Amino acid sequence: MQHGSYNKVLLLAAGHAVTDLPQGAILVALPFLKDHFGLTYTQVSVIMLIQSLTSSVSQPIFGYWSDKKPSPWLMPVGCLLSGVGMLASLWASSYEWLLAFTFLSGLGVAAFHPEGAKAAHLLSGTAKGKGVSFFVVGGSVGMAAGSLFLAVLLANGPGPQLLLYIVPSLLIGIPLFRVAAQVPRQVGGGVSTGQQCKDLVSLSLLALLAVVFIRAMISSGLSTFIPLYFVSYLQGSQVFASSLLSVYLAAGAIGTLVGGTLSDRYGSKKVMLWSIAPVSLVVGLFQIASGFWIFVILALASILLSAAHSSSLVLAQRMMPGNVGMASGLTLGFSFGVGSLGVLLLGRIADIWTLPAVFDVLAILPLAGLAFTWFVQDISH
Repeated sequence: MQHGSYNKVLLLAAGHAVTDLPQGAILVALPFLKDHFGLTYTQVSVIMLIQSLTSSVSQPIFGYWSDKKPSPWLMPVGCLLSGVGMLASLWASSYEWLLAFTFLSGLGVAAFHPEGAKAAHLLSGTAKGKGVSFFVVGGSVGMAAGSLFLAVLLANGPGPQLLLYIVPSLLIGIPLFRVAAQVPRQVGGGVSTGQQCKDLVSLSLLALLAVVFIRAMISSGLSTFIPLYFVSYLQGSQVFASSLLSVYLAAGAIGTLVGGTLSDRYGSKKVMLWSIAPVSLVVGLFQIASGFWIFVILALASILLSAAHSSSLVLAQRMMPGNVGMASGLTLGFSFGVGSLGVLLLGRIADIWTLPAVFDVLAILPLAGLAFTWFVQDISH
């Protein structure tokens, strides 16, 4: 990767981080919004549903548009829209306006991702695993930082200090207009709708999307139920549970970078196989571990689960060379978003069979992921 392209990829990663700030910030905003508007838990759930549907599941639509008519300008516009929508939702005058602004923010997130992932793909040259992994890590950092950033701004209640929330969007979104103008044209773009359909019904691609779905369900399940397990089930310390979650999220960023580099050297499928196989054992050890070893096990689980994140994205892009935007939307958005919604099923399992049963299921799911991985066809550079 040339130095100029490397700097552009880093700016794309920063744009990814800023665009994904609302996905972490909304978790902190929900208690504030619930009290401010006197919402029921059902109404709070509607906020999260709208955010999830618009920011994740709608990404293939933007990916399809990107492949039909390349629109790099969606990157800076999406980045700015994401921040403006989130800020407006904090100042909404009614629940209806809150939902509208949440939709607007999620739309910005969805608009950014396919074009951003495509640009990272095109600018990374032969080191696509490395370049795309930098881009993907940006989103992980943004989600983690978003909750902390808004928590600080809301520490003394809503006020003029909330205007600071939009500063990162302006600092990164405006320079992204320049990068958008310098993204090279996609080679082989503009393929027919018939060819797009053939790409989408490929057994290898469907298997890959299933693997992404399963990995997302395991990852989201762990991050959701780790605090509940230690605080609600074991009656443990909130500080200890938060520390575990922080280690888990931080290790995921490391796994993404390592996995992207290894995929350039050994191939995406090998990284996917090597990383999914041990997850069952690692998650199975979670409930019998104690002390320092709990941190080690969760960090290892996070590294293994995230190692194939960028590999899966790069592989999907190679499977659909004329539809890189659609491939990006399917892996970054749709499959990952639907996999996250699988947490609802895990919650039902916890209600019926108690919380430890969730971790039993999470220990079995990697075996299904391993089976689907065998049907994924690796594609060389």
